Amino acid sequence: MDVWALSKKAEFIDNKQQYLLKQWRQYCNTLTQGITLSKAKLYQSVSCDPDDGLRFRLFNYFVIHIRLADGFNNKTIEYVLEQPDESHKVLIATAIIDSEGRINNIIDNVNREEVLEHYLGLIRPVYDRIYQSIEENAPLSLTLF
Repeated sequence: MDVWALSKKAEFIDNKQQYLLKQWRQYCNTLTQGITLSKAKLYQSVSCDPDDGLRFRLFNYFVIHIRLADGFNNKTIEYVLEQPDESHKVLIATAIIDSEGRINNIIDNVNREEVLEHYLGLIRPVYDRIYQSIEENAPLSLTLF
């Protein structure tokens, strides 16, 4: 293989990776807007690190960390529940972002309402467990997830 053929392949790979990262950033922006502009009281505050995804602090204690899974060209979005000190982490859900920016092949990553609804559907079990713990007046541990 000559240098120009290799250069074309490298350029193709880089273009695809850059486009995936662009779609990922768009998803992060849309979800952040969905949460911050929602009139619903979700009790989530936003923290964003472009290299490490999104973090939402839930009830000023739990952290929901949303990130692209490790690995080159990985299109899996991971939703991880963490304790504030990151001592315990639980993968609560996954989704796939495709090259067109669709989440699980159906949700457009620029549609704020659909992105927010999808996200809330994924993390609903977290709210359910917290609610159950409060209702039963019992402590809550991440090992229950």
